[in-house]
Amino acid sequence: MFGSDILDIVIGMVFVFLLLSLICSGLNEFLEALVKNRARDLERGIRELIGDPENATNFVDKIYNHGLVNSLFKGCYSSDKKRNLPSYIPATNFALAVIDLVKNPPATGLKLPDNVKKAYSIFETQAAGDEAKLQANLEDWFNTGMDRVSGWYRRRAQWILIALGLIVAIAINADALQIARVLSNDASLRKGLVAMAQARASQPLTPAVQTAAPPANNTVASNGTSAGDPPATAPVSAMPATLQTGQAGQTAPTLATSADQVQQTVAAIESIGLPVGWKPAKLEPGENAWKHAVFAAPGAIKEHGIGWLLTAIAASMGAPFWFDLVGKIVSVRSTMKPQADNS
Repeated sequence: MFGSDILDIVIGMVFVFLLLSLICSGLNEFLEALVKNRARDLERGIRELIGDPENATNFVDKIYNHGLVNSLFKGCYSSDKKRNLPSYIPATNFALAVIDLVKNPPATGLKLPDNVKKAYSIFETQAAGDEAKLQANLEDWFNTGMDRVSGWYRRRAQWILIALGLIVAIAINADALQIARVLSNDASLRKGLVAMAQARASQPLTPAVQTAAPPANNTVASNGTSAGDPPATAPVSAMPATLQTGQAGQTAPTLATSADQVQQTVAAIESIGLPVGWKPAKLEPGENAWKHAVFAAPGAIKEHGIGWLLTAIAASMGAPFWFDLVGKIVSVRSTMKPQADNS
């Protein structure tokens, strides 16, 4: 039975981390929908791919304003207005736009950046007149370049999730050590969390709780409308490691859905009966609440600081990580439980 109790504590902790990760990922998507970093990363990645970071040749303008790309967002490309740019451009659209620009240059003329000129010349020679092969080579070139963009997104998202995890941990007083202690002493809470984890493990990460999209070359726009849907066969492995959801081809959350997800998950945590949250401070007559909080902060940090930090690190690992782990541990428990009951 002792081993079974430990396993239940582990399941409970993993399930709690899953819920907290959902909150952090939802907040991250909320911020992404506001600042549109993925769209900026994609544009920067294209500039570096074509070898014209400063857009001296105006080739970026021609790519974004080409019908195959411009149809993915509202308005026209302008170097001083980048808020509505798409965070997803299919490799096929990019390749066909490049081919069309080279073969049918605009009346105003076309100056190819060095990288485009060299790459196109090599790919055209390799294709030997095969248009399909030329297009495939350009698509591979684009996707390879976008791997760097994915790396930028992963690194930034990891730090943002750690920061959000710490903010959430402090805001709701989610001390991982305290939660573990309570779970080890409260059998009914343990059983309740295990039951919830088992029920959750049997369900996929549905659109309502999915918290991120793939990186730039395999992602939909943060507003869910301007970039269209990515291919249904887009590989999940191409998504940011901390944010994979296992369901490629679904629409990224909007501001409203991200906010709703956070509210629903916070409500779920509060309803479980976990040792989270802050007790109302007992103020003396005329005492200022903010001043009381400032004076109480050092004691709270000393008592909960390590637990908050552990919670933040756990939350930064992403909801899909904890979701997969919940499923695996629940499967292990289902094979061990009959033996434990017999003992």
